[in-house]
Amino acid sequence: MAKSRETRRKQASILIKISKAISEAGAPSHRLESYMQVMLDKFQLDGCFFAMPTAVLASIGEGDNQRSYMVKCRPGDINLSTLQRINEVFNALENDELDIDEALKKIHYINDHPSEYPTWLTILSFAIVSGGFTTLFAGSWQDVSVAFVMGLFTGVISLFGAKHEHLSQLTAPLCAMTVGFLSVTASVYLHSIDHFLVSLAGLIILVPGLGITVAIRELSTGHLVSGSSRMAGAVTTLFLLSFGLALGFLLAQHFYGDVAANKFDGVPEWFSYLALVITALAFGVLFNSRVKDTFWIFLSITMAYSGSQLVGLWVEQPFKSLVAVMMVSMMGNIYARLSNNPASLMHIPGIILLVPGSMGFNSLSALYTNDTITGVQAAFEAVLIAVAISIGLLVGNLIIPPKKDL
Repeated sequence: MAKSRETRRKQASILIKISKAISEAGAPSHRLESYMQVMLDKFQLDGCFFAMPTAVLASIGEGDNQRSYMVKCRPGDINLSTLQRINEVFNALENDELDIDEALKKIHYINDHPSEYPTWLTILSFAIVSGGFTTLFAGSWQDVSVAFVMGLFTGVISLFGAKHEHLSQLTAPLCAMTVGFLSVTASVYLHSIDHFLVSLAGLIILVPGLGITVAIRELSTGHLVSGSSRMAGAVTTLFLLSFGLALGFLLAQHFYGDVAANKFDGVPEWFSYLALVITALAFGVLFNSRVKDTFWIFLSITMAYSGSQLVGLWVEQPFKSLVAVMMVSMMGNIYARLSNNPASLMHIPGIILLVPGSMGFNSLSALYTNDTITGVQAAFEAVLIAVAISIGLLVGNLIIPPKKDL
C-alpha cells in the first residue's frame, strides 16, 4: 500500500530529529548510521545516512519522492540518558505502542529538554574523577586532595565558560593554564605533592582519549571523513591543553623559580578500590546517565579495571587493554540483548577507564620540553593502545553481535 505524502514527511521528520539527537548525545558515526538504517527498515523507506561530528546528511525516499536533508549538529558531551530515551521511543515505535505523531512529540521534547544534573553536582563530579584518577596514577594522599581541588577549578571553568561563545573556545587552554599554575603554587607551599601528576589528574576529564579511540574505530570501519575530522579535533584539543599547561608552568616558574616534584608513597590499596566505586558514580553524572543505570556503569568500570589488572599479570600493554575491552564489549552486547537498551551504556564507561588520553597528553608535554624521544615513544604507545581498544570492540561484536548499533 502506497504511503501518503504526509506520512512520508512525518517519517522523514522523525528520522532527522532522531539522528540529530543521537549525534549530539555523543554517538560515533558508525553507530549512528547503522542505527538509522534499522529505523529506515522499520518505516520501509529507502535511504541512507552519512554522519560527521558536526553534521548529518540524509537521503530518504526513491525516484520522484527522494529528498535530501542536512542537519547541523553541535558536538556535545556524551549523554547516555538521551540515548536511552531515544531508544525507548524507537522500541515503542517498533512495537506499535506509539504512532508517528506521538513519537515526534517525544523526540521534540528530548531534543529541547536534554537530561542534565544540577551544575553543582556536575562540578563536584569533575573533582571526584580527578581525585579518583590520582589513585590510579599511584598518587599520595596529598596528591589526591590537591587533584580534587584542581578538578573543581576545571569543572567551574568548563561549565561556566561553555555559556559564553568566545570564552568557550578557550576553555581547554584556560583550564590547563589555571591548573598548571595552581598545582605548582600548591607544591611550593605544601612541599608534599607531585605537581605534574596533580595537573594531569585535574585535567583528565578534558583529555580526549575517548575521542582518539573513537576516531581510530571509525577509520578502521571505513568511516574516513568522520574518523579523520574526529582525530583532528582530538589532537587539536591535546595541543591546546599542552600549550595551556606549559604556559601555566612558565608563569609559575617566573614567580617561584624551579620547583621540584615531590613524590610520596601512594594511597593504600583499599582506598583505590573505594575511589573506583565513587569515581564510577561520578562518571554516571558526567555522562548524564539515569540513576537506575548507575549499577551497570559501575559494573562496566569494575570489569574494565579488574580485567586489565588481571590480564596484566601475563601480558603488557597494549594487549591487556585489548582483552579488557573485548570483555567489556561482549558484556555490553549481552546487556543490550537482554534489556533492549543501548550497549553504549556499558561500553563507554568501561572504555573511558582504558583510553590512552593521559599518554597522549604526556607525549605532547614531553615534546614541549624538548624531550623528543620520550614524546615520540609515548605518542606511539598511545596510538597502539587506541588501536588495541578499537580491535577489542570489533572482536567483542564479532563474538556476540549487538542487537542494535547504539
